[in-house]
Amino acid sequence: MVVSANPASDKQRFQEVADQLDLGGVLYGYVSVEGDLESLTQYLDSFMSGMKEFEKGIPDFDANALLRISGLDSISALGMSSIRTDDGFRNKVYLHAPQGQRGFLALFGNEVKPFEVLELAPAGADLVFQQDIKLKTFYDEVVMEALGGEPSANKNGSVVPPLGPQGLMMKLMVEGAMKQPLPPPFTFTMEKLMADLDTQLTIIIDADPTKMIPLPDGNGIQIPKIQGAVLVDGLGWVADEFIKMLRPELAKGGTRAPPFKILQNDNWAGVQIALESKSFSKKDRNEIRELGWSTAMLAHHRPSGKLILTSGKKFAESLFSPKQSLATDPVFLATTQGLPKKGTALSYISPVFMLELRKLIHKAIDLENPEEKEYKRDDRFAAYSMLDLFLPEGALGEGIVTTTSKDGLLTVSNSMYSHKSKILLGAAGPLVLGVFTFTAVQAVDKMFEPHDAFQDLEAPDAIPDKHDHKVVPEKPSSEGN
Repeated sequence: MVVSANPASDKQRFQEVADQLDLGGVLYGYVSVEGDLESLTQYLDSFMSGMKEFEKGIPDFDANALLRISGLDSISALGMSSIRTDDGFRNKVYLHAPQGQRGFLALFGNEVKPFEVLELAPAGADLVFQQDIKLKTFYDEVVMEALGGEPSANKNGSVVPPLGPQGLMMKLMVEGAMKQPLPPPFTFTMEKLMADLDTQLTIIIDADPTKMIPLPDGNGIQIPKIQGAVLVDGLGWVADEFIKMLRPELAKGGTRAPPFKILQNDNWAGVQIALESKSFSKKDRNEIRELGWSTAMLAHHRPSGKLILTSGKKFAESLFSPKQSLATDPVFLATTQGLPKKGTALSYISPVFMLELRKLIHKAIDLENPEEKEYKRDDRFAAYSMLDLFLPEGALGEGIVTTTSKDGLLTVSNSMYSHKSKILLGAAGPLVLGVFTFTAVQAVDKMFEPHDAFQDLEAPDAIPDKHDHKVVPEKPSSEGN
């Protein structure tokens, strides 16, 4: 760590971070990193310069320039806090970057705005996610700048770009590749795709626990009927391009034709699953119908310009129709109470989703470690312990919002865990894994312990009676008689 030369500045920085956090809770933390990364890059530059005396092939690069391009040098401090609420904890993580968010920090957007997903998603939706993603900005300002950005003079006085001459060569190669058409059947360039990759990703999933369906090849495991959609802003034209690629293949017909049909009208242009396709077996068709995905599609929603992958056309249409939206859902409002109303990212998991996920994992554990198999007892105990640790019974929903200000990046969440608990869980994880490994080794050892002949004959065919603890032989199987 670097010794500060300005205690007054340290005090002001601490106060600016404290203003974003909650005091008086179960955890409060603050770390100043002012100047630390710069010192590290100076050491790295010095080390690489020394290595050149022994190995001439070491490439030139400017660690300070790379640090500046990454934007990590803009972080001067970070803090976190956790306070109790009526239903759990409110957690905060704050990155203090008073010089603005650049590089990696700008990858996930810096425009604070209302969350569109709250109007798109229906009331009762169980998993909702919205995130700004600035891939084009990141490509232009970080990747390309690192390859061949503004040169600077190194310690030897020579002028080199951040990654040296090799970086310039790579930049020219990347720029050339971006302008070339993608391999058939694609008909566009990476440059065209990259132009629209400052975008917004949205995920909406609605599970109905009143309609349980068997998971295909899931050994009897049932899941709620799920409807969902993934939406990407500005990339609807990709579905139009997909139509162009698909038409010639569909025209060929036969069993090798793709199992899709083309959908085009005033609102939609894309491809939809075709159950009548000869590519599907009868079993495939039945499973798709049971899942409720018989109208699944990848399409361009023309009015919004969004690219949408959805489990069903009706569900996708409902997102843009008048309805009672998630913004008015009392469960959502209770779960996200006190969180910022605007930001760059939002995540929401409903209590119902967490309950059904726990049931699903519990059932999978039971199937993998049957109670009647004594040698599976330790594995079953370890698996249940992990489940109770990370997804306890009665777990409430969670909400997370990320927002920005002129001085930094703040993430606020309502959770059943505090940051303190998460730190302890992180520390306990390897310990639980170690216990699990130890018990697994014990189980293997037991499998290879010597037994007398009578035990070898009887043990596999007996199960304990839960009522009187006597050993009751299983009835012999009639198969093969």
